[in-house]
Amino acid sequence: MKKILFALVALIGIVACESKEPTREYELNLLVDKSGIVADGNDAVTFLVYNWEGELVEGATIHFADTHEALEGMQFRTKYAGEYSFYAKHGSKKSEVWTIIAIEAGEEPGPGPEPQPQELKLSVEPATIYVNQTVTFKVELDGNNVTSEATIYLAEGNVALNGATYTPTAEGKYAFYAKFEEQTSNSVEIEVLAEIVQEQKPITIQASKSTIKANGVEYADLTVTEEGGADVTSSSTIYVNGGKLNGSKFATTTAGTYTIYATKGDKTSNEITIVAEQVTSTDTSTIFAEGVTLTSGWYDVNKKSTPQNAQADAMMCWAASSSNIIQWFQDRYVDDGNTLPAGCPNGTSSSYGYELQIMDVFRDNWENLARGNWTDGGVIWYFEGRDLYSTNGTENRAYPRSGTGGYFKSQWSTIFADMYQYEDLNWGWLYNPTTYITEINNYNWRGSSVADPLLKFSEYIINAFEHGMSSMAVAMSSNFNGAHAVTIWGYEVDNATGYVTKLYIADSDDGSTPVLQPYAVRSESGNSKIALTGYTTYYPFALYPVSGYGSAK
Repeated sequence: MKKILFALVALIGIVACESKEPTREYELNLLVDKSGIVADGNDAVTFLVYNWEGELVEGATIHFADTHEALEGMQFRTKYAGEYSFYAKHGSKKSEVWTIIAIEAGEEPGPGPEPQPQELKLSVEPATIYVNQTVTFKVELDGNNVTSEATIYLAEGNVALNGATYTPTAEGKYAFYAKFEEQTSNSVEIEVLAEIVQEQKPITIQASKSTIKANGVEYADLTVTEEGGADVTSSSTIYVNGGKLNGSKFATTTAGTYTIYATKGDKTSNEITIVAEQVTSTDTSTIFAEGVTLTSGWYDVNKKSTPQNAQADAMMCWAASSSNIIQWFQDRYVDDGNTLPAGCPNGTSSSYGYELQIMDVFRDNWENLARGNWTDGGVIWYFEGRDLYSTNGTENRAYPRSGTGGYFKSQWSTIFADMYQYEDLNWGWLYNPTTYITEINNYNWRGSSVADPLLKFSEYIINAFEHGMSSMAVAMSSNFNGAHAVTIWGYEVDNATGYVTKLYIADSDDGSTPVLQPYAVRSESGNSKIALTGYTTYYPFALYPVSGYGSAK
């Protein structure tokens, strides 16, 4: 990489050294055969466009300077007397402006005016802000918005900004200017005021109930209030037995007494206790992924159908499920006392309004999104930067841009050593069962030789949750047409038979609000097919388990 970078810099240096042409304000030379015409509809002026080497520029267009409307052809005639200004354009290159005078019949034309310079204007909104707030710049050339093509500079030190916004970290006055092509704009100034620091008020935590059943379903609502009664739960962090709670609802499958408190800024609340009572019934058990309950710890990224998105995510169920799983893994990683790698997306979305920033990363770094992919492809790309299906070509699948992903790549070998490992259960159709992600290679539940497909399916689910959690590929009809990816967050099992009777699923297609849908698990067609019934009906055909992380391995 260093050699490539050095060669690129050297090449730029060579090009710069060989350039001996003087700097010109305009890149095209516009010529006219006359400076005035008779406004009779017949007399015409002819335009020619040359570069500065004297070569005729083919394909150049002539534009009215006031409306920027393109002229049809390279001649202009009119029946109306007056002054008409034009400039030439070819790609991003422009010429100076020339003015043609059209006179009434019988009048003599005078000399044409000199070419008019174009004005580059820089503006900023707002002009007064507080520290850590953001201003936005706009650059216009004769009224045309050229912000995306211009470069904006902080005047002190002539530092180029990355884009058209600026977020100061210190109070004071800051001046800026812009450059576009060979022109420099006016200077604008912003005033930055000291950040207002609000005094933190004491906080109090309380629970909706002090006793719950340890069944993973019953929960207590936790509320944090500030002195004065304001609800600040959403901006507080709640801890249970010293561990961070994801959300504000507490449920558990482990009986015991739990100590709970909250923090907000530098303030810590009172402590409360909740007793989780042992469940005596052994009919069924409900199991969720580590850190997950029926009401907290899970994620449900939903697709968006807005004019801005133009349904670009319609085939991105695999990315939504990948995002859910990756965020869950990152929660486990942080809860174990680690810090996420620099630049690692985490938490809610900032670009497209998704529930997670990780989904933004897939939208921004993958191509051909009108085609699908698989969850294991998304997860492996995110952690390691590998395109798992690179040998399959790119025509019929979404694929990542080169050099993207790999947010954990630099430390993956160390992280991998602390991940739960899958047992080798001698299931011949498991793919690489000792790694952190496994797939049932399109194992078909229809015509399988397995005597009891429902029991085998149950074994897969239980095994996946002993080590982590799982995404699942499902078909939308009993003839297995229309593949879709969903995220499994938990399951219910019949303790007497070992059959999984219910799955708790997050689905990117079930609406715009995060929800955990219960799906009943059953056999149909003479026990040869597995069907899931709930919000809709699905038929599972592949699992994509992902390992958890930490001391519980």
